[in-house]
Amino acid sequence: MRIMVYSRESRVKYKTDKVIFITGVVLFALEIWKQLTIWLVEYGGNYDVWYFPFQLCSMPMYLTIIYGCISGTDARSDLMRRSILTFIQDYGLLGGVMALVVHEGLIHKGFLLLTLHGFLWHAVMIMLSLYIFYKKLSYRGSASFIRTLPVFVISAGVAELINVALHKYGDCDMFYISPYHNNVQVVFHDIDGIIGRPAGILLYLVCVALGAYIVHKILDVISVHFRRS
Repeated sequence: MRIMVYSRESRVKYKTDKVIFITGVVLFALEIWKQLTIWLVEYGGNYDVWYFPFQLCSMPMYLTIIYGCISGTDARSDLMRRSILTFIQDYGLLGGVMALVVHEGLIHKGFLLLTLHGFLWHAVMIMLSLYIFYKKLSYRGSASFIRTLPVFVISAGVAELINVALHKYGDCDMFYISPYHNNVQVVFHDIDGIIGRPAGILLYLVCVALGAYIVHKILDVISVHFRRS
């Protein structure tokens, strides 16, 4: 079901898309299975904080559930819902595609189901992004992308707090912005060595946002093309 907006003369009504919310619940269940399997099976009861579930690709799991829990029928609630869905559409598609292209981090040697989980997770991210786009539940236009930035900034801030809080337990590198070592990703690792880690973190986050904006623009172009055809 789509979010529906009636005229100002009548009461404004919005409907939450159940497919999106159910997808979030499924992702949450899959993540619980993954965390337990990594902890109890792959690492024999020793938890590796590297796998703490708060990477950029984890955000659709949290945001779809938050989206489904927003029950307000006012314009502000709709703004929150559509901003969340635009974030999932843009950053989710970016993260899903990039993770499948550079998929070394999805491989768990000797643990086939965990490896399949990684590929399935990111495939679902891509399908969810395209579903949101197809159902026209996200914002269109360059200016509307700005509404996703608070979600990104807050998420990155929480990720860094987690990195600091869990550092004493191991290498926690949520969003790949740990302040304790250079970026583990190619190119950005070398950039950190030149400009320093703090500036490197800021540049990395700007590049992620820029990548999501490019995805947003590409989807805008596709939308205009199909509207004209």
